[in-house]
Amino acid sequence: MSDDLHGGEHPVQLWTRDGFQGAASVVTRSTYGPDYLSVEGPHAPRRAVLDRLTPADQHDAEAFPTTVATSRLGVKLVVSGRRKPMPYVLRNVEADEMHFIQSGTVKFETEVGSLTAVEGDFVCIPRAIAYRYAPTGDSMCSIIVESPSALKLAPPSPIGLLNVARDVKYAEIDPAIPVGGPTRLVLKGFDTENTVFSMPHDPLSLGVRLSTSVPVWKLNLANIQLHTYLPNGGPPSQFLSSSTGDILMFNLSARLGERPPVHINADFDEVICYVRGPGVWGGCSEPGTLTWVPKGVIHHGPSENVPEGYQAWLMETRATLRWTPEAIAASELMETGEYRPHPSVNKR
Repeated sequence: MSDDLHGGEHPVQLWTRDGFQGAASVVTRSTYGPDYLSVEGPHAPRRAVLDRLTPADQHDAEAFPTTVATSRLGVKLVVSGRRKPMPYVLRNVEADEMHFIQSGTVKFETEVGSLTAVEGDFVCIPRAIAYRYAPTGDSMCSIIVESPSALKLAPPSPIGLLNVARDVKYAEIDPAIPVGGPTRLVLKGFDTENTVFSMPHDPLSLGVRLSTSVPVWKLNLANIQLHTYLPNGGPPSQFLSSSTGDILMFNLSARLGERPPVHINADFDEVICYVRGPGVWGGCSEPGTLTWVPKGVIHHGPSENVPEGYQAWLMETRATLRWTPEAIAASELMETGEYRPHPSVNKR
């Protein structure tokens, strides 16, 4: 693989369907495709640093997390920053939820058991499982992916990428949760108005487990192995997918290989979270930097071969995402070569 692939005199441009699983077209260009002077409209690449976004639930315990992006398919990106426990129990009746803990330690109580998640953990809460969560310290920050279709671990082979027996931890019944008194149970749907049941008891108080299956689990990003094709790298392999294939998730942490090609992804929006260093991922150096490249937008991306390492994950979704006004106000346009703020941002 020559340097031309990486932006030389005749850079290579790759167009693909179904990610890297379908048809592909490769051409050379006389120009660098990702360059653009300005853009108007919603289908434009953006980046946000989570520390600069103040979620609604950070200062108001009654509030829900802040929605960052929505879509017609029902896929959503949500950010939470609770400092106090939820004063109600929540049941999402429309979507599975995947909570990624960017910072802090979080106690989840659900109607199938409890678990404590730390930085770097993915926590899966399937559709219609009631839950509440709270930071065990002063604060926390999480990114929540909502998926109308079921989310499941789906590595390309039964062994290698994941050690399920060792690294996937399941919710356990906590006898310390009291029966409790009256509790509000909020049913969250796609409607703007939620449904609230007043319960005479705490719906998360449990007795004993009668089944071996536990639908709530956690997995740390650091325990998901990296997949590469030496010497050139090649695409990563997903560790999780939705049942319809509308969402795929990958460990995109530092790995051996060359810089990815200039790419047009015909079918998937790409959302990447740069989690933390020590190394940097191109223009992303602040922990919790969230980047988004919509489908059909030419992008290149930084090199992943960083000797000192960094942690990041990628979500590909067939849903066409649209950032909310709150998220746009706390984000900026992004150039798609090294994923830095676009030069036009500094000219304002």
